[in-house]
Amino acid sequence: MQRNEWGFEYTASDLARAASSKLAFHDERLAFWKAKKDEVWATIRHEGLEVDEKIALSYRSPKGSDFDRGARVMVRNDLQANLDEVLEKLKHHTNLRGQYDGWQQALEANPEARFKLDIEDWHFFFARN
Repeated sequence: MQRNEWGFEYTASDLARAASSKLAFHDERLAFWKAKKDEVWATIRHEGLEVDEKIALSYRSPKGSDFDRGARVMVRNDLQANLDEVLEKLKHHTNLRGQYDGWQQALEANPEARFKLDIEDWHFFFARN
């Protein structure tokens, strides 16, 4: 028998406890990343905006199209990257939190049920965070 064919038997109550542990971990990570999001937004508001104003706007010009381009407001690249990372982490942990919450509820509702887990299932419930 190949190791990728192995199975590990667990009760639903064991899996519910594992799901609860994973749920707590993702709750903690969500709180961390929400605080980081607030920090990044505060930095963006305080020092992260750059305004690119076309030179022609500072002089009277018969070229009306100069106003079409106007000025551009941009977020500094490093802060935009930080914001993207924070939002991705929030999405990731929110998704996993929802999955573990659903599994915890289903497994607690059927504590005596037994399940044979393959390695991917085992990683989902028991692997280190």
